[in-house]
Amino acid sequence: MDRVCIIGAGWSGLAASQVLHERGIPFDCYEAGSEVGGNWRYLNDNGMSSGYRSLHINTSKKLSEYRCYPMPEEYPPFPSVFQMSEYLDDLVDHFGFRDKIAFRTEVTHVEAAEEGGWTVTSRHRDTGVETTRHYGSVMVANGHHWKPRDPEPAFPGVETFTGTQIHSHYYKTPEEYAGKRVLVLGFGNSAADIAVETSGVAERTFLTTRRGGYVFPKFMFGKPADDMISPFLTMVMPREQQRWIMALLLKLSIGSVQDFGLPKPEHKLFNSHPTVSETLLPKLGHGDIGVKPNISHFDGGSVHFVDGSVEEIDAVIYASGYQVSFPFLDESVIAPTDNDVSLFHRVVDPNHDGLYFIGLFQPLGATTVLAEAQSHWVADLVQGKAALPSVEAMAKEIKGYKDSLAKRYVTSKRHTMQVDHYPYLAELRGARKKGAKLARKALKARNKAALKTPLSSDYQPEEVSIRIDAHPDVVWDLISDVTRMGDWSPECWKCSWRDETRGVGAKFTGHNKRGWMRWVTSNTVEAWERGKAFSFHTTTNGVRWGYRLEQDGDGTVLTERWDVSGQSEAQRKRTASFANMMLGGYEGHTAELRAGMTATLERVKAAAEAVERPAAVRELVALEQAA
Repeated sequence: MDRVCIIGAGWSGLAASQVLHERGIPFDCYEAGSEVGGNWRYLNDNGMSSGYRSLHINTSKKLSEYRCYPMPEEYPPFPSVFQMSEYLDDLVDHFGFRDKIAFRTEVTHVEAAEEGGWTVTSRHRDTGVETTRHYGSVMVANGHHWKPRDPEPAFPGVETFTGTQIHSHYYKTPEEYAGKRVLVLGFGNSAADIAVETSGVAERTFLTTRRGGYVFPKFMFGKPADDMISPFLTMVMPREQQRWIMALLLKLSIGSVQDFGLPKPEHKLFNSHPTVSETLLPKLGHGDIGVKPNISHFDGGSVHFVDGSVEEIDAVIYASGYQVSFPFLDESVIAPTDNDVSLFHRVVDPNHDGLYFIGLFQPLGATTVLAEAQSHWVADLVQGKAALPSVEAMAKEIKGYKDSLAKRYVTSKRHTMQVDHYPYLAELRGARKKGAKLARKALKARNKAALKTPLSSDYQPEEVSIRIDAHPDVVWDLISDVTRMGDWSPECWKCSWRDETRGVGAKFTGHNKRGWMRWVTSNTVEAWERGKAFSFHTTTNGVRWGYRLEQDGDGTVLTERWDVSGQSEAQRKRTASFANMMLGGYEGHTAELRAGMTATLERVKAAAEAVERPAAVRELVALEQAA
């Protein structure tokens, strides 16, 4: 199985790593920082984290924990950034894949390889050493909250502003705003948190928003508010009814946002990503934060607003969102336009085999669980347990998704990749189910084609060899004793001679088992030469098995051989039927065969080398002298 590259060890990259590790898929994870966690590592030395010191998750512990690894019971309903860092560290160490993560290593370039798969170039950030490796697939999990987006277009006169300006990405603590007049632009979760926090130390904090929005508290009736969001509510109930119920709950629990000085939202509930805050409305209600409409222009230290009001401002914090960016991918591969990326079920690039994106969505819910589900689907695709539909079918799904966003959401660069928690989980389950069906259909077609295709003239039987530290005669005595075949072969239960005849032409019966399947074979010896060869023909299925022994110093090179060139068409069909039923098809049959031959030789090796060699050698010397 080809190795997989994972880019990023934030909570999406860790979800991908855990799933691949659990399923035995080889992978390397590249992380620019020296620790895991991404945005959930305060002061992350990867230089890209936007986490501030007071940050807490906005979805509850119950909704946010990985399904494979619950959060500690002692954690509060909304853990802090420090608790999340600890949780992610514990996840990695619990499952034991820290050694698969290359820390302080950034991926600088990813390009399609001529032979298939992907060529990935990485650079160690401390030594500068560059490394290039080939991978069968790439899972991009570099996040979409690391490249700040300033207001577009810039406000008139902003270059004349005499105060300080930063993007919220760079905000960490409120102390530097003590005694200042602060303006926070935006109405997302970060804007709300920063406005609340700076209002505790600033002379005055203002929050400016273009169109307002709805504020969801973290708690309703003493419980995490997202406990109210059930699969039934979001998947079965019509959206208008959902709006009515949630609007009623908001009215009962907090009232109207207009009561706190915020503008009336210009859109319906759920037509824009809501702001989640437990503290914004009380701060507004106490007058600690002033509300302003959109900025008109700057003039030195004065900020003018579209309603004609003016405020003297010392510091502006732009919580204006982020740009989706993949600096390691050429624009010819993928080029986000206004944060719009065309992906099948928000994961698969239809135009580039083996390129997947994990966590590239804006959820009404938790990223962790959704990234985990995405990773399981990708693992299915990598392992061949699922397949993708045609490029045309994927393009149709993408168009349908974009059309649904356009109908529901306010036009914004923020609303190009929205998903609802439970409906999206159901969507991914459906994608896995359909993918498995497509994989079975494709496998059946390949097996059918394989049966119709005669063996090529350059067909070579399967062979596996091993060196054994024992004399060829010792090894031969073990492999030619058919009554001991059950000791070597993973599938053989027991074998027995038909009569007293030994040598070429002798017959024996094999009793085999695999899981619930049992079958009996009839076999005839075709080669019998002590210390050199032992082979037989399984007349039941037409396969010829053979062992070739070659002396190598004081040891033996033992080669096992599997040859199907003598199978009849009917025998090939029976083999294919067995492979489909027990091994997932002809390809699985071949892989299982090689593994079984290797296991057989290793067991023979262990048994032969366990023989008391000095005694065996003396016996052989005596026989040679007698001859």
